[in-house]
Amino acid sequence: MFTRSALTGAALTTFCGLLLWGTELGVAWENASYDCLYRFGTRAPGNAVVQLRMDVSGERNLERIEQERRQHADLLDKLHADGARLVVFDVHFAATTSTETDARLAAAMRANGRVVLMADITNQPNVSDVDNVSLYPPQKIFLDAAGNYGVGRVELPEGQLVRRHWPGLSLSHGETNFHSLGWAAAAACGAKLDASAKNQWLRYYGKSGPGDWLPYVDAFSQTNGHFRDKVVFIGSWPQSPDKPTKSEADKFSTPYTLQGGLAVGGMEINATTFLNLLKNEWLRRLPAWGEFLLLVGTGILIGGGLRLLKPLAALLVAVAIFFAVMCAFVALSFHTNYWFPWLVIAGGQLPFALVWAWTTTPRHVMLTYERFPGYTPIGAPIGNGAYGQVWRVCNNTGEFQALKEIQLAKFDDADPYEREFRGIKSYKPISNQHPGLLHVDYVYRAEHGSYFFYVMELGDALDPGWEANGGKYEPRDLGRAGAQMEGRKMPARECIRIGIKLLEALDFLHQHGRIHRDIKPANIIFVNGQPKLADVGLIRETPTPGQQATRVYTPGFDDPLGLGTKLADMYALAITLYTSSTGNKEGSFPQLPTLVSQEQEFMRLNEIILRACQPVATARYASAAEMLAAFRAVQAELDAGQTQQM
Repeated sequence: MFTRSALTGAALTTFCGLLLWGTELGVAWENASYDCLYRFGTRAPGNAVVQLRMDVSGERNLERIEQERRQHADLLDKLHADGARLVVFDVHFAATTSTETDARLAAAMRANGRVVLMADITNQPNVSDVDNVSLYPPQKIFLDAAGNYGVGRVELPEGQLVRRHWPGLSLSHGETNFHSLGWAAAAACGAKLDASAKNQWLRYYGKSGPGDWLPYVDAFSQTNGHFRDKVVFIGSWPQSPDKPTKSEADKFSTPYTLQGGLAVGGMEINATTFLNLLKNEWLRRLPAWGEFLLLVGTGILIGGGLRLLKPLAALLVAVAIFFAVMCAFVALSFHTNYWFPWLVIAGGQLPFALVWAWTTTPRHVMLTYERFPGYTPIGAPIGNGAYGQVWRVCNNTGEFQALKEIQLAKFDDADPYEREFRGIKSYKPISNQHPGLLHVDYVYRAEHGSYFFYVMELGDALDPGWEANGGKYEPRDLGRAGAQMEGRKMPARECIRIGIKLLEALDFLHQHGRIHRDIKPANIIFVNGQPKLADVGLIRETPTPGQQATRVYTPGFDDPLGLGTKLADMYALAITLYTSSTGNKEGSFPQLPTLVSQEQEFMRLNEIILRACQPVATARYASAAEMLAAFRAVQAELDAGQTQQM
């Protein structure tokens, strides 16, 4: 169920999406959504279209235009002989050159019989004056010869990125009374067209454009029949298509230009429009009511749902939603003729909802404070166990401590949860009676019984300067401390010192009828530089004869002779000292590295380790006190040898 904050997030996220969708503020998201579609491929255009690109460099005078018209006439003869399906001139035949040349070209058009010419308009249309433009048709001699023409304009002025069919700026109109050049060409090829269709978006066909292309002059050298059944577009091409910023007439950008591709001429835009209309695959938006409902639905789900998650989980879910939305709507545009401005969701609603979830997190943190009365968690949990989490907290006096929470929901039934509580309750009174045990200061159990927590000493930081360095607090346990040493192992003399401290604590624990049950490097932490037995929630009373011990020992540290005994604690401690002094894994026992086996101090330590791990119980130390005495004897021996040497 949504909380008040989640409902607010849902409402605001929905409003954000609708604001971007229905106002000018969202134009950038809309355009970017369209442009991004072409980063994931597009439909194949087929080979029905051929573009002949004219070189328009140099001065445009009557002599040059007359020469081009003679070439056009010759080209029309070749295309007619080849059996071209249609010839489309994206060239405005306006000025008169010579009567003979114009008559020759008109005769070639008439003989071909399948020619579409370009018309122009006197001003660029916009939303307010599209109905008031004046047509500027081709010269009458050519218009009579061809009989078919269309406006050779694109949606926007030169240099801009074209996304829609002409006249795209007027969303309230379709083709109006003046059809585009692409429309006229598609109609001449028999396409069924609807002049009232509006809001038509171009479907581009890759960086190479629709179909094949040739330099204009190369068309004459093609083999006979090369243009059979082809629709041939003839028009100019930018002189510097690789320089989008250079201003040129008849030069436009496409979504591929944004990807490092070339700018294109208006001919390619018109050829793309033609192929869209011929194949009925121009892109169109979803119905307005459908987009509205979609944004409302995503606003509610994203805005409300992310608020219910923790910050990291919200971030991961948001990333997953981003890619899911992107893939879904890219697939929609590829497999259908519809597209949707998906970045309104993925780039508008989603970031807004994520920021809302993060900025309202303090309210959630306050609930955590109330969960631990008198203690304020600092940052994220510093440890996660099977039954709860460990937090670094600050108490009412400003002292930093560690707090471990145990949750009933983590257990299959209430019995082990109750045993955990009884265990820590039993351990607390003796925890401050020995310096080698981790002190428990406070135990709290919730009234409804769903969780309890206890507060204890905070271990030393692995990196003493972690706060100044902007790092993360990590407790310094025996495993991490050894990993920082040369060769990832501790000196034997230091292991002997640690062993004495831990055996003193273990002997005290055993004398009070309790066992630890899971001694290992990670469960030995340093407090003010002194090693202590940690993970005290595992400590239990020593089982009576015949009573079955619960299995909580870590593999590799578990005693082959049996669990839940004092000997098992001593065995686990011996394996712990083996891993710390050799750098080997626990599974390698009793193998020794070559260099270590040559050290006298280590070999004396190893003698104790081997005896504590003997496969026969009677061959081992009988108690922690006996094992402690052996350690002290070795330490005294080494100290005496060092003094004698000095």
